[in-house]
Amino acid sequence: GREVLGIIQSINREKQTWNFIGFYDDNLTDELINGYPVLGKIDELNQVEEQLQVIIAIGNPKIKEIIKNKIVNPKIEFPNLIHPSVEIYSDDNVVLGKGIVIAANSVLTVNIEVSDFVYINTATVIAHDTKIGRYSMIMPTVSISAGGVIGEKVYIGNGTKIDYSINIKDNSKIKAGSILTQ
Repeated sequence: GREVLGIIQSINREKQTWNFIGFYDDNLTDELINGYPVLGKIDELNQVEEQLQVIIAIGNPKIKEIIKNKIVNPKIEFPNLIHPSVEIYSDDNVVLGKGIVIAANSVLTVNIEVSDFVYINTATVIAHDTKIGRYSMIMPTVSISAGGVIGEKVYIGNGTKIDYSINIKDNSKIKAGSILTQ
């Protein structure tokens, strides 16, 4: 959550876009996180009566899906957060789902599909014709070469290098520093 707040603050430095009001967390109450309050738990979030945009900021793909499925309030929307330093080569053929976070200095080239609730962390490079499944978590400095297919709820550790046309099955966990090649 704190990193997502940092992305929001970076976006707002470029152009005031977001009015960040606080965090919802089932494990914390009556605390300040980086100066912002914990507003409640998922139960309170489901009772919000005004439109509210929410980012699910948790790194564990399976837990992220569980949390998303508990949010049933139709007033909740899930925007994408893209750090201002991110380079997306083509808005015409890079397809982004909803609830996606793309952190600083990442690059997405062309003909890429990123499904809902994916988190692409700092300085990640994703090359052409790559598909990334829902809820996947890509940690900093990952490099995915052309034509890869990343399944749903995949966790890819820091610094992993994925060579051309590698397919990763749903629910996989790739350890930091791994090199995947054919």
